[in-house]
Order: sequence, then structure tokens, then C-alpha cells
Amino acid sequence: MRARTTSTLIGLACAAAIGLPARAQGPAVRTIAEAKRLEGTRETVTIGGRASVASGALQARVFDIAVEDATAGIRVYSRTPLARVAAGDSVIVTGTLKRYRGDLELLAATMRLVPGARRVVPPHDLPIDASMIGRYPGQLVRVRGRMTRSGYSEGGQWLRIRGVAAGHADSLTLWVPANHAAPISFAAVQPGDSLVATGIVTAYQDNADDPVVWQIVPRNTEDIVLADHTRTLPAWLGWAALLTVAGVGAAIAIGRFAARRQLGALRETEVRYRQLLAMSPDAVIVHARGRIRFANPAAAQLLGVVNDAALVGRALEDFVHPESRQVLHTAADEATPRPEDAPRVRARLLVAHGGAVDVEVTASPCVYHDQPAVVLLARDIGAQLRYERDLHALALVDELTGLQNRRGFTLFAEQELARARRYGRTPVLVFADLDGLKHINDTYGHAAGDAALRLAARALKSILRETDIVARWSGDEFVALLGEGGEMAAASIGERLDAALAALAPEEQPFTVTATVGRSVLNPDLPLAGAMADADAELYVQKRRGGRGHEHDDALPVDVAG
Repeated sequence: MRARTTSTLIGLACAAAIGLPARAQGPAVRTIAEAKRLEGTRETVTIGGRASVASGALQARVFDIAVEDATAGIRVYSRTPLARVAAGDSVIVTGTLKRYRGDLELLAATMRLVPGARRVVPPHDLPIDASMIGRYPGQLVRVRGRMTRSGYSEGGQWLRIRGVAAGHADSLTLWVPANHAAPISFAAVQPGDSLVATGIVTAYQDNADDPVVWQIVPRNTEDIVLADHTRTLPAWLGWAALLTVAGVGAAIAIGRFAARRQLGALRETEVRYRQLLAMSPDAVIVHARGRIRFANPAAAQLLGVVNDAALVGRALEDFVHPESRQVLHTAADEATPRPEDAPRVRARLLVAHGGAVDVEVTASPCVYHDQPAVVLLARDIGAQLRYERDLHALALVDELTGLQNRRGFTLFAEQELARARRYGRTPVLVFADLDGLKHINDTYGHAAGDAALRLAARALKSILRETDIVARWSGDEFVALLGEGGEMAAASIGERLDAALAALAPEEQPFTVTATVGRSVLNPDLPLAGAMADADAELYVQKRRGGRGHEHDDALPVDVAG
């Protein structure tokens, strides 16, 4: 009975401290400290307190606030919106305690606002001391320290700060998760910078046997303030200085004020640009005198390094494929101040884990830290090149047989004839026409006709060399251009083709596939079209003679005009 009375008195005292009306309190409303002691019991608890963080600040899509009373603080979480809460609102929340990755939260079932004036919860000023920070989980605190390092991880961005006193050993993590509602960036904070950070104390513990890491989650951009390190003179000395050098002092003060405002504006501009570059899907690399001075996260991802900081200071040529170095040098030399006017060039970049990536690059001159530099914008075009190659292949390949089509044969045959002219070779042209394809289609169906065409394609490829150009010329016609040594390769090609057709035919095939062949020794100085017309004419002479399986063997070069 005494314990319950004491608990009720503490609850009433906390209610008075945070401004809750006494009628809103009852035996079921516990202090936050008392509620936390029920962790592990699965008991439903009701707490009252003031919100130190408004809803929609820590996460945009779920209900996530922090509540404090005179005894402690806790984060209140719900997957569904409960109510619109502003910082300083008094609330009563009912739910169950749950620990998520080391941080104790109240998983809220219901919540109601308590009418009354809002009173903003002031932050607790604390030193960077792990044992001290650990006493304030779920509460709003403010610390001062120097930045040691920062970076990005899969879940967000982090920054480590250490106490400003010399030899201070403890450090603290400032953490902005990827789903944070405010566009907070640590990009403007440099190692050694002093800052004042305000936020909610949270614990992080990935596994039960891992040490607890204390961290602060800021609410918005105003919670990260770069500190002014200028030492102020004692008051009496300042007055004496003002009396003796009033004019000079005023001028210096005005100059400092203007410089500070200008520096602040520059820092804000830099933060905005860094945020934009961090969200850019294109890789952005700034280099000067062959060294990388700046890179965005997309550049780190493209080049396969841990983060953008790992690129700074590296030689740009470490990541440029040897065959593309001249291309990038030319792009840098021709860079224009207007990026939209810069020529787009294709190049290959090397990635850290091996291999290369195809990119489209534009270059533009810039000034980085008062030094002339060049900014490169690189976009991965690997998928685009694969698509272009697929389209090219589709335009040159016969879909049914997998051989070159008429367009592909004409393209590659013209190139082979040009080589023959250059080296004095005599190529041979072969035409093959399937016998009785219409009869096969009419008797067994068009699927059987397609199978006959595919069989002919396989047979031709099996008796010709890899260097020979083989194509399906029209419905039942095939053509091949045999390069160096073609006359020997074309010897007895009709008999060899019929033998291959018989050997490759499936046992269950109800029909026989044969072909009539015509061939011509080409004069490389004549056009391809005339030579093909002559070979085709000879093939049909064989057909009219009923010479299935025989080939015309013209020992003289074809001499066809046009």
C-alpha cells in the first residue's frame, strides 16, 4: 500500500512538473522511470509527459516521437498515425515496452493530447561522457565536441565527435537514419570542426553480446551548429580597447560580422550543393592536377570503393582504362564553362574490385577551394550499350536459323571483298536452294518446313569454316562467301552438303531434305551484286537440268557488268 501511494505521489509530482492537469492523472498513469522498470513483463503501461520531438520529425511515414517527464524519457513509436503532436504538447500514452536493436521504446496503442499550454522541453547540457550519456536514454540533450570523422552506411549517415578538452578519450556518434524526415547533412562539417549538437539519446546494439553504442539523433538542421571558436577578451580589457581604438575596433567588428555572415552563407550554399550532389544518380568527380579533390556517393558506388572519402586524394588515372585516357584528356581540354555545351564522350573506367564499366562523360572547368579544377559527370551506359548490341544483332541475324540475314551478309561480304582486293585473294560465292520446300510445307505443315530450314542451316555451318560468311538469303535460299582458300573449301560442296543433311536429320523425320548448289569464283574488282546474280543464275540452270545435289563449277572468274 505504501509503495502504491509513493508511486502515485511521484506520478502527481511529475504531472505537475510537466504541466499535466491533476484530473488527467490516475493510478494507471506511471512515471516513465517506473514504466521502464516493467520491461520484460509484457504489461501494458500508461505514461504521461511532454513531447520533446514533434510527430513527423524523426520519421515521415510512421508515428515516432520522444516523451519526457521529471524522471526519464522514452521514444514512443507506432506504425499507424495516432495524432498530430507538436514539441511541447502534453500527452498520455498507453502501450507496451519493446527493445529494438538495443533501444527501449514504447510501442503505442493509444494516445491522447492533454489540453493546456505548450512548454518546449529544454535539452540537458551534458559532457561527452559515455557513462553520463547512458543515464539519459530517450531524452533531449545537447553536447559540444570536435568532429573526428564521418561517413555513410547502408542505413544512413554518421558523424563522430570527441570532447573539446585536451586528452579527452570518450566519443559520441551523431546518427541520421536514411528514413529521417529532415534533410540533414554532415557534408559541411570538416575534421577538427567544433560543433554543438542537440538530439534524442538512443542506444544501438545489433547483437545481444555486442557493446551498447550511445548515439544522438538530431531532429532537424538547426540541431547541428558549427561553433565559433573566437576567444573573447575580458570585459574590462574590451572596454579599454574600445576607448583607445574605438574606430579600429568598430571597423574590425563590422568586418568580422560581415565575414561571418558571408562564411555562414557560403557554408549553407555548400551544404545545399553537397546535398544535391549526394542525391545525384550520376557520378560527380572534381579533379585538379591529376588528383581527385571531391566525389559524390554515386561516384564511389560506380568505382566500387567504400565511400566518397576513399576517392579523395587518389590519382584520377588509377580509375581510367588505358584505352580511354586520351579521350578523357581531350574532353578536359575541350571543356566549356557551360556543362550543357560540353561534348559527351564515351569512355571506360576501372573499378576497384577489378573489371571496367562503360560510361558517358562530360567535362567542365570549375574552381574548387580557390584552385582551377575540372568537374566530370559520368553516367553508367553499360545497359544502354547492351541494348544497342542486341538491336544491332537483331537487325543482322535471321531469327529462324540464327544465320546472318540478307542485310548482315551484304555488310560482311562487302568487307571481305575489300580485304580480298587488298591482299589479292579470290573468294568463292556459293548459293544453295532447298529442294521441294513447298512440298514439305503442303504435306507436313509449315512447322516441318521451318525444321527443314534449320536443318539446312546447321548442315551448311558444319561443312564450312568459321571464317566463311553464311546467310539465309530468302525463303529457301542460302548463300555463303568463302574467303582465302575458298576454292578448295568449295570442292564437292554439293555432295558434302547432302551428306551433312542426311547425317544431321532426326531419325523420326518423315521427309528427306536435299539442296541444289551453285558456285562462282569471284572477281574481287567487280560489284558483289553482279557476282551473286551470276551464281544464282547458275543455280537455277542446275535446277532446270534436274541436277539435285550437283554444283556448277566455274573455273573462270565471274565477269558480270554492274
